[in-house]
Amino acid sequence: MKKVKFILFVFSLLLLASAEYSFACTCVASNRPLNAQVKEAFNNSTVIFSGEVISITPKSEYEVTVKIKVEKSWKGTFSKEVAITTNKNSAMCGYGFEVGKTYLVYAYGAKDDLSTTNCSRIKLFSNKEDIKYLDKLKKRVKIKST
Repeated sequence: MKKVKFILFVFSLLLLASAEYSFACTCVASNRPLNAQVKEAFNNSTVIFSGEVISITPKSEYEVTVKIKVEKSWKGTFSKEVAITTNKNSAMCGYGFEVGKTYLVYAYGAKDDLSTTNCSRIKLFSNKEDIKYLDKLKKRVKIKST
């Protein structure tokens, strides 16, 4: 009986060790104050804006391109529409955008190759807890640049 348990144990270890990739995505929740979280996201993002999703199209086997009609910007300059890339599902760290809904988007990367993940501070725009902090940060940037 001990020999069977040992063989099962070794087999289990070999099976686990042979797994090449794990596609689970987890985001660490911060216990810092909201204003500190928003400031960090502001500093680390390329663009921050709100807008309505007008289309979602496959980009590759794992990614989608989300086209968003920009309504308001806190960081970055925009045309009327912006395309961002995210993975197809949350297990691969993608954000689950829905056509017709309005979001507050924090995106990263080059302005012509923006992307985001489900660990970004993306929210439905009806949740406006970040807005007062973003408005203050935007004013500071304007004052510094003039």
